[in-house]
This record gives sequence, structure tokens and C-alpha cells, in this order.
Amino acid sequence: MAGELGEMDRLEHQAENAIANGDPEGAALSIGKAALMAKILAQKEEHQQTRSLYQAAETLFRGQEQGYRAFALFERAGGQPPASRGVCQYLSHADEKVKQSQKDLRALPDFTNESLRDRRYRHIGKTEEWEQLLRGLKQDLLC
Repeated sequence: MAGELGEMDRLEHQAENAIANGDPEGAALSIGKAALMAKILAQKEEHQQTRSLYQAAETLFRGQEQGYRAFALFERAGGQPPASRGVCQYLSHADEKVKQSQKDLRALPDFTNESLRDRRYRHIGKTEEWEQLLRGLKQDLLC
């Protein structure tokens, strides 16, 4: 399982690099794969609390994937507001997933394992960042 966890983290980092380099489609693909790894980890996990952490990570990553797909679609359509209905739908789905992940992560009791505790807090921080990002995108793209 340690290999799968490392692979999930690598894919998450790869998505961040892709978006930083102006490749939203590559970012969507990488974070989608990270979501799949989180799902696999959750299915293999025996402890409910840790399973719930991986499930919340999967939800977060799916939200990010939707956000990256929205950005890619917006760019392909010319990159001028107002955004198409499809872009706005992607952003709405992304927002729902990010908020659900945040709710699920906040509902988890604190972990005694430092690594899991750090992961939980990192994901909570990411949901907060994405919540603000998506709110701003919806305004900027006139959704």
C-alpha cells in the first residue's frame, strides 16, 4: 500500500506541475489518476477512519479534475467570458465535490498517526483553496 500512496502523491504533484505549466488537460488526467489511486487505497484499507480519509481525498481529486476540465474547455472555446454552459457545469460539479470533501475531512476525528493527520490537514487546506478558486472562476467566467 505504501507504493500506491506514493503513486497517488506523485500524481497529485504531477497535476500541480501540469497546471503550473499551462496544461489543464494534463492536470485533469493526472489528478483523475490520483483519484483512482485514492479509491484503490480506500478499498484496501481496513481501518474505517483511514478509509474515510482516502475517500475524501478521492472526492477532492475528482473536484479538482472537474475544475481542470472546465479550464481546458474554456481555453479550447477561445478563453473569453462568458463561459459556455458546459464550462459552468464543470465548475458547479467541481464546487460540489470540493465542498463534500471538506465536509467529510472536517468530520473525521484527529488521527494519532502524524502522517495521516498531516495528510488530513493538507487536504482540508486544499479544499479551502479550491473553494476560493472556484468561487473566483465562476465570477470571472460569468457563470
